[in-house]
Amino acid sequence: MTSSTFTMAFQPVVDVNDGWRPFAYEASLRATDGASAGTILAGSPTHQAVAFGAACRKKALELARFLGLRCRLSLNVTAEAVGNYRHGLHATLHAARELGFPSHQLVFEITEQAPIADVQKLSRWMAAARNRGITVALDDFGAGHANIGTLLKLRPHIVKLDMELVRGVDTDRSRQALVKGIAAACEGFGSLVIAEGVETEQEFRKLHELGIGLMQGFFITRPAISSLPETFSPLSASARLRMARGDARPHDRKVGRALHG
Repeated sequence: MTSSTFTMAFQPVVDVNDGWRPFAYEASLRATDGASAGTILAGSPTHQAVAFGAACRKKALELARFLGLRCRLSLNVTAEAVGNYRHGLHATLHAARELGFPSHQLVFEITEQAPIADVQKLSRWMAAARNRGITVALDDFGAGHANIGTLLKLRPHIVKLDMELVRGVDTDRSRQALVKGIAAACEGFGSLVIAEGVETEQEFRKLHELGIGLMQGFFITRPAISSLPETFSPLSASARLRMARGDARPHDRKVGRALHG
């Protein structure tokens, strides 16, 4: 598959306690002919998955550089691919250097599509990435293999709550308890929490009440193909004022310290 058959869409993660400022933009696969990302992946041979993932990250870097991205760029990488010398973090960092894209603006989102074969090896690679100023995130926390055990072993900078925890959190006390507990645990680790898949104002308000200040989802803005969508608060002026009077939670004020020591 050539790079001309696919592109990338960008969706912001915003800091709702800092004027909805973009914290990062996540790059996601899209087809240039209108086909879904699933169609592209289905047509890509399994044995080429790691190489194709590297090509997607390079494409995202190229577009982010062209679009003049000023904040972080969040790139997905499977746990299997992290340590692959030809197509893992090395390849992406090399592409970033060639493009002049600062490594400190990179966020590697570790996705776990299968149990991690060598957690110690992955931990070493993550430590090496951190030493280069790169931010490491654990994606889809609360689903599949991204669980408490992985969190304890890897201690990422960022934990992204899976949409299954976010969906309907405003009406489900069990989800609320889980989100609150995860947020408290991550604060103890010095990790930030991002809620992804926020689709309604009710979900947004409950998550904010539970201490989550970094959010991503259709309620904020949809992904935009080959462009950086504008970010703005979809709340009314009066609602924003009421939130502002509540002040930012201590956890939210620690965003800069958590990432920069």
